[in-house]
Amino acid sequence: MSREQMIHQAAMEIMQEVGVRIHNEKAVEILKNNGIRVEGNTAFFTEEQVMHWVQKAPSSFTLYARNPKYDTVIGDGHINPAPTYGCAFIDEWDGLRRRGTMEDYIKCLKLVEASENYTINGGIMIQPSDVPENAAAMEMFYATLTHSEKAIMLPTGLKEEMELILEAGCELFGGKEAMIEKPRMIALINTVSPLSLDERMLDCLMLLAEYGQAAILCPAAMLGATGSLSMAGTLASGAAESLAGIVLAQMIRPGTPVVFGVQSTAADMRGGITFACAAPEGTLMQGFGANLAQFYGLPSRGGGCQTDAPVVNCQAGYESMLTFSSAYRHGINLIMEAGGVMDSVNATSFEKMVIDFEIIRQVKRAFTPIEVNEETLNLEEIKEIGHDGSFVTSDYTLDNFDTLYSPRVGSRNAKGEDYFKESIDKEMAKLLKEYDSNKPETDADAMARVKEVLERNGARL
Repeated sequence: MSREQMIHQAAMEIMQEVGVRIHNEKAVEILKNNGIRVEGNTAFFTEEQVMHWVQKAPSSFTLYARNPKYDTVIGDGHINPAPTYGCAFIDEWDGLRRRGTMEDYIKCLKLVEASENYTINGGIMIQPSDVPENAAAMEMFYATLTHSEKAIMLPTGLKEEMELILEAGCELFGGKEAMIEKPRMIALINTVSPLSLDERMLDCLMLLAEYGQAAILCPAAMLGATGSLSMAGTLASGAAESLAGIVLAQMIRPGTPVVFGVQSTAADMRGGITFACAAPEGTLMQGFGANLAQFYGLPSRGGGCQTDAPVVNCQAGYESMLTFSSAYRHGINLIMEAGGVMDSVNATSFEKMVIDFEIIRQVKRAFTPIEVNEETLNLEEIKEIGHDGSFVTSDYTLDNFDTLYSPRVGSRNAKGEDYFKESIDKEMAKLLKEYDSNKPETDADAMARVKEVLERNGARL
């Protein structure tokens, strides 16, 4: 029996004997109406029921962007980074921490839009503290439409916000049936470990399924705190949480695009319980989550470029490289938080975002297979130069030297102690200039209809 099969069987035992608590009356009724045994608000699933519904979800799907060149395939061997998500604060280079603003959010959008690393933009890259909570998701969504033409990561907000966001999406993308046919948006639905799904997330999940938009079902348990100290045990209970949400989504609309996620990691209990998002245990579980996703025939989600460091330093660098390179090596289809995350997902840093852009580029290059053919073997030149010659001025070197990787952040011949920050500032200024030179175009009439819908609930646009 494979490890995946063993964890699956443990998850099925948990779902059938312990159940998953469903904190949403409408979701409970849907489960009951489809033959799921529910006692109080705890749903109990048989393996046959789980697999019946999970098999209705696509093994891969395309997330369509306003600009077709950014259409994003989730699954089928594709690896897609997505930027920072869920942070409340901005960390400045000098160590100062402050609340995020809508201006910060828009700056994040511009940097991601200008970076070639991403085909997905948006989400809660920074929670804007200067926007009322009941309108924040709508204003972030509108800002994403205004400043990006890439595929859309949605912020998950209150039920009323999500209803208006999806209605506004219909105004922009040709109506509800057109959006169902070509999904335009994806949103993160976090589970509540251990073994629960909360009302707000379930409201968002059910709306996404109704409109045929993609949902990422994802636990973020901490070993020994909200999950078993055993990695295998936490993977099993996390799978139970994710599968319960996936089953519900398929009951609402069979074929709803979903992603099987794992964001679980260690808890550091030395001096208090800390979410250790960059721990090696996290890379192991999230990497194995990709195996489980493949077992269920679903796309996978994990994290990358994560750090527990409170400032941009050596720790931030090695943890970000570890988490992203692990996610990339494991073939995780959607790598979230890959760009700008600080301090265990408490803060976003613009400087760290630019550093992470460099990490993503280097990892992609490091995992690119070496091309072997008659030209790249270059045997004639090697024979001609022999033992005593030099390749520095050879034709092949002169024609191809600029294909070797050159970092945009940092330096190989640095002079002065400020070179690293200077390279970050230079790259950030270049990206913002590129954005200003290539601003996304929007349909004025469609955006006016979108604005009208969102302003119904107090959005200030």
